[in-house]
Amino acid sequence: MFENSILPEGRASGVASVILRTVIGLDFAYYVLSFFPWIINSGFANRLFNPHHTYGFRSDFLWIVFSTIAIFFAMFGFIPNFKESRRARMNVYLCLASIAAFPIYIFWLLLSWKGGI
Repeated sequence: MFENSILPEGRASGVASVILRTVIGLDFAYYVLSFFPWIINSGFANRLFNPHHTYGFRSDFLWIVFSTIAIFFAMFGFIPNFKESRRARMNVYLCLASIAAFPIYIFWLLLSWKGGI
């Protein structure tokens, strides 16, 4: 039944689900907080996400970019069990929601950076 699956149902799949859902939860929390200018513009975000920059990028921005890439590839581990497993379906839907939220965040970031909002 799970011959083609990368993550069979069981302990490994449960740990992978917890880690994946934690990363997605952190991303969604950041997306929500980014819509409040008093958090992002007050310096609180810099103190929270490390005031140092890496090649000109803030650490929170790098986290969002690399975690979205990781979520995209992690989603493929749950697709083979999509029909049989409720956990796999929920993980795929959460991955898709997180991947869809990323361009919305980038659009918001560009609008707020240019002074559009």
